[in-house]
Amino acid sequence: MADTRVFDDPVGDSTSVDISRVRVVHRDSVTVRVRSVVPLAAGQVYAFWIDTGPRPRPNYHVSFRANSDFDDSLGLVRSFGDRPSRSVRCRGMRARADIFSDAPVSLRIPRRCLEDPRKVRVAVRFEDETTGATDWAPDRRTFGPWVRR
Repeated sequence: MADTRVFDDPVGDSTSVDISRVRVVHRDSVTVRVRSVVPLAAGQVYAFWIDTGPRPRPNYHVSFRANSDFDDSLGLVRSFGDRPSRSVRCRGMRARADIFSDAPVSLRIPRRCLEDPRKVRVAVRFEDETTGATDWAPDRRTFGPWVRR
């Protein structure tokens, strides 16, 4: 049993970063793939917030840069504006953002790292540190639809 949800983000609502589609798959892992209508570039930061249910949301935060080392830890947060109160190591978590490829930005988190939730929902932000442009999907500080296992 697994569910997949796809939600589109309006094209043209940002300039140097512009999310067009987010796909969330909830199986043994939660996998998020994000398409952008503009090419990935150096200086961009990809941030994901994951809500797993009844506790204050969001519960987890992950961010990374294209073509850089990735720290396999999840930040625990209570809101979008919070800095993580602490981080937990998540073996098996993978992130990918390659400026030399047309592949989507992706994040894969084993369910055990999220305490095996029945459902998840995700918010995504791309930010260009050079231009200051940002794009959120589905909208600023807003989660996409619930994705059940």
